[in-house]
Amino acid sequence: MNSKKSTDSRGDEVVHVDPMANRPPNWDEAAPETLVPETARATPVDRERDRRIAERAYELACERGMAPGQEVDDWLRAEQEVDAASRRQTPPEDQFTG
Repeated sequence: MNSKKSTDSRGDEVVHVDPMANRPPNWDEAAPETLVPETARATPVDRERDRRIAERAYELACERGMAPGQEVDDWLRAEQEVDAASRRQTPPEDQFTG
């Protein structure tokens, strides 16, 4: 272990450790963004969906007077509404086989 000992102004022993020492060979590949599968990362479509859900959940909260404790219910209802609306608007993949 690469470390040095010294004392601070109060005379307490301080151990200085090199943060780069004793790292696994591929430590730089283990950054959080590399640990998330590509399929789990948000796409522009996902971000747009989340934005629409957040707006609708806010509207629902306003409609009920912003009383606390029902935020999750607002979000879940907004998800259902946004997803139902997008299913109605999504054209078939093939106009002949639909």
